[in-house]
Amino acid sequence: MAYIFYKDGHAIDNTAVDNLKDIDSNTLLYISQDKSEAFFRSPRKGTVNTISRDITHKDKDTILLSIPYLNTNSKYILEAILFKETLILNLKDTACIEFLKEKLIADININAKSLLLHLFEYLSFVYSDKLMRLNESIEELFENAVSDKTVEMEQILKKKKVLSIIKRYTTYYKSMVNYLEDELSEQLMYNKVFFSLDHTLQIVEDVESSIYSCIDIYNSISANKMNKTMELLTFITVFTLPFTIITGVFGMNFEIMPLISNKFGFISSFGLALIIAIIEFLYFKKKKYL
Repeated sequence: MAYIFYKDGHAIDNTAVDNLKDIDSNTLLYISQDKSEAFFRSPRKGTVNTISRDITHKDKDTILLSIPYLNTNSKYILEAILFKETLILNLKDTACIEFLKEKLIADININAKSLLLHLFEYLSFVYSDKLMRLNESIEELFENAVSDKTVEMEQILKKKKVLSIIKRYTTYYKSMVNYLEDELSEQLMYNKVFFSLDHTLQIVEDVESSIYSCIDIYNSISANKMNKTMELLTFITVFTLPFTIITGVFGMNFEIMPLISNKFGFISSFGLALIIAIIEFLYFKKKKYL
C-alpha cells in the first residue's frame, strides 16, 4: 500500500510507484509500505557519503537517509529520500502515517523539509511514551524489591537493553538533524525537534537512574544473603571447633593418653567439647552475634 499527498490538499491512497515516475512541484509526500520498490532497492551509485552510511547527498537536490527505529521490541530501518520539494518514505508504522497526515491537514504551509522534521518529532514522541511506560514497570519492580526482597534481574536487564537502544537512536537522531542544519535550519520545526529529542534524552536519564536503583537493591539483597550465609557457616565452624580439637588430640598415636583406659573417657571428652560449644553459643547470644 502507498500514499501520495499533494500541496493542494488532495491525496491518493493505495497507489503504486508507477504514479511517482514524474514528480512535479505539486507532489509533497509519498509513503510506501513496500520496501521492494525501485527507489528503495536501487544501489546508491555515484553518491558521496557524508557523516555515515545513513546520510548521503546524491546531488544538491537529493538527500537519502536510513533512520534506525525501534518499534515495540523490533528494530528496522526507515528509508527517507528528500528530493527537491518532495519527501519519499518507506514506512510501515500506520500510527506514524496518521501523524504525518494530521500535520498535512493542520498546516497549510507545510513542506517536505518540515515533514522530515515532523518524522523525527514523531520518533521522539514514540520513545518518550515508551520510556514512561518503561519507567512505570521499573517502579513496580522497585516496589516489589523493597517489599518482598526479590528482584527480577532478567526483566531489569531486558529493560536496560531497550533503554540503551532508545538512548543510542535518539542521540543519533540529534546528530542527523544537526548535520542537516544547512538544509533544515530555516524551518520553524527545527529548534522544536531539538527540544523534543533533548526531552526524550532527559527521560532516558531518569529511567536509567531508576534501573540502576533496582540494580543497587539487587546487589544489596545479594550481599545480605551472602552475609547471612557466611554468618551461618562461621557459627557452624566455631561451634564444631571444640569437637575438632578434642578428636584431633585423642586421635594422636601415643602410647600414654589421658582417659585412654577410662571407661568414661569418651563421655568425658564429648561432654567437655559440648560444654565449650554451649559456652560459645551463650557468649554469641549475649554479644548479639546470632
